[in-house]
Amino acid sequence: MFFQGRGNVYLSEILSDETLGPAIKLCTDSLNISLSTDSWTHTNKCAAVDVEDARGTKSNSAAVTMALADMQDRNFALGIIGTVNPAGSPGTVSTELGPVGLAIGDYNFLGGKTRHRAITGLVVTDTGNSPASSMTVNVDYTLDAATGLVTWLAAPVGEPDFAYGYTDPAYVSMFTAGVKEYFLSYEFLNKQEANDAGSLELYKVRFDPADNVDFQSDEAQIMSFKGSALADTERTADTLLGQFGRRVL
Repeated sequence: MFFQGRGNVYLSEILSDETLGPAIKLCTDSLNISLSTDSWTHTNKCAAVDVEDARGTKSNSAAVTMALADMQDRNFALGIIGTVNPAGSPGTVSTELGPVGLAIGDYNFLGGKTRHRAITGLVVTDTGNSPASSMTVNVDYTLDAATGLVTWLAAPVGEPDFAYGYTDPAYVSMFTAGVKEYFLSYEFLNKQEANDAGSLELYKVRFDPADNVDFQSDEAQIMSFKGSALADTERTADTLLGQFGRRVL
């Protein structure tokens, strides 16, 4: 039998009570398992030539790698060990002082380090004038309301004071979820055998963060995952199911 697989990976988080959470479906570009054995050997030194006369096993391990190009939030969160946070409720800012010493051609984002987006009703006041004076959009500055980016067409005398409304979008925060363990199911078709269906099951998989997420590439962004298939010690170490996983055809 020849094998050429195509299919989808399903990851279900293993919960604290050993039950499975809802599965995430991943259309992966690749999925690979690399099996290895850490062995010991004995060298017989009783003759003129030393020879290896015994070999044993210390441990077995299985490395799992996969890559995917589908960058929707929940998939991206897997790669950066992150959390998908929902969009925020609409809010308002009554006074926010901008940077000092702005010049023509400078930029600043509304909200500072917090960054606000979907800006509405922006009013900009130049606090350097006495009395403070309003600045005019498309004359003194422009606003990209979606990103909150202000571009300066004229230099304010003092600090600009911003008042506006905003609605922040959903986002994925980095390194906030903790590394989790998953039950991995690969549901595939074997193209070389008339698209016969089958499955690969790995009972406990733990991934490291994606080692490279290219944000400015000539091709589609790809996340590469590396991890291990661990022994599920809750399962009996028998020849029917084993403790690592199985292929079902």
